[in-house]
Amino acid sequence: MPAGSISSAPDTAELSAWAALDGLDVGVLLLTADLRVSYANARWTAWHGGDVRSGLSAASLIDETDTLGAMRATLGDGEPRPLNLTLRPMLADLPARRVFGTVRRAATGLVLEVRAESDDDRLALQDVARRLAEVNDMAEVLRTLCDIATRQCGGTGAAVLRTTSGMAEVVAASGDLLPARNRCFESYGSLLEEAIGRSEVVSEDNFSGSGRPLMRAVPELSLGPVLCAPLRAHGDALGVLAITRGPGSLPFTVPERERLRVLADHAALAVHKSLLLQRAQSADRAKGRFLATMSHELRTPLTALAGYGELLADEVIGPLSDTQQDVLDRMRSVTTHLSAMIEEILAFTSLEEGRETVRASDFLAEDLVRAAVAAVEPLASQKALELAVVLPTGSVRLTTDIDKAQQILVNLLGNAVKFTDRGTVRVTLSRTARAVRFEVADTGIGIPLDELPRLFRPFAQVDTGLTRRHGGTGLGLYISRRLATMLGGHIEVESEPGVGSSFCVVLPI
Repeated sequence: MPAGSISSAPDTAELSAWAALDGLDVGVLLLTADLRVSYANARWTAWHGGDVRSGLSAASLIDETDTLGAMRATLGDGEPRPLNLTLRPMLADLPARRVFGTVRRAATGLVLEVRAESDDDRLALQDVARRLAEVNDMAEVLRTLCDIATRQCGGTGAAVLRTTSGMAEVVAASGDLLPARNRCFESYGSLLEEAIGRSEVVSEDNFSGSGRPLMRAVPELSLGPVLCAPLRAHGDALGVLAITRGPGSLPFTVPERERLRVLADHAALAVHKSLLLQRAQSADRAKGRFLATMSHELRTPLTALAGYGELLADEVIGPLSDTQQDVLDRMRSVTTHLSAMIEEILAFTSLEEGRETVRASDFLAEDLVRAAVAAVEPLASQKALELAVVLPTGSVRLTTDIDKAQQILVNLLGNAVKFTDRGTVRVTLSRTARAVRFEVADTGIGIPLDELPRLFRPFAQVDTGLTRRHGGTGLGLYISRRLATMLGGHIEVESEPGVGSSFCVVLPI
């Protein structure tokens, strides 16, 4: 008879249901109240090595008397129970197969859903790698880890615990262990301390009656068998991964202990990666706060210095000689340069913290070009560079944040002038059907092709010698691209060493 044998002819709905069950990668066995087969799907049939007849006794398929007792208990109280089975093959020369899963009551009978250990080992590792690789947030990593451990090891609860300064804390939990989440207890005498100290999986068959520190701290827990596996990565003890079952449940088997150990080894790497990312993000935020604070503190005396310079330049205090005027001009140039660097750092921290907003207005694009050119014209004059402007015959109206658009254009023009020692810097304004293009081209040093990907990284410098000679924070292009993206546009770049570079800002009309 076929795997899904029944006593009467099946209807269309039943055939569809059986087809769906046959497509599963788990073995499904339906038993009557007297523990006889009413249905076995294709996976179970394959394990058996032949057809599983309807009416066959479960004892002829399963070599586990204790498991049959668990099935009868589920029939009586309706509580799902984990199973670890050794299947009896149809032919004596076929190897016995170990499977594990769950038995549940359904109507007046039972449903067994089990998976072969060899299948699960492969799937578990794939699942751990896939699901843990998808998340970077530490809390989400730990929640995912608890879910995986519960499902893969046949538990009814799971938790991740860590220890610091003689105390232990449940940092994530699911199922039976949810009441213990975020609770602390003494690590001395705990299963956690034992697992970390021995660097192996440890167990307790009746945790509620063990008097362990966690039970004293959270007496409302109702736990039977508990397994704890240490989480270790690169020599560091990160904590433990624990799985539990309810009171009176079967103890965890040797294969389940091994499965938890493998899961813990893989999970420890994911937790370690997430911790490193968390620390890096924290350090990055601290760096941003430090830069913002220092920049604000530097801005105040710099403003005073610029004010005193203006007083001297206007000869309010007294007349200046030509030599004094030359020194004052140099001082004002340095002050302006320092002020621009501070503004760049403040803009960077503002973008990183998400404090920048777009305030759109309507204006003429050619006015924006003229204002940006006027800002860099003094530096171009000092280097005797030609600063050319190419505008279209008609006016181009643009609706965007004029301050951010001008900041982008000034950054690009400033870079072009800075890295061009002779020749021309040209800015060209043009319009397409839906966008405005601001192209800044120079005859400067150019950029090697392999260095182009680094251009828009914060604090990146393409050529250490050149950037040190010309100065700068390495933030201008990064800020420009971020601002262009905020405005719905982008920046295009073309460059050839020794010939020059072309940066084009494209903003929607």
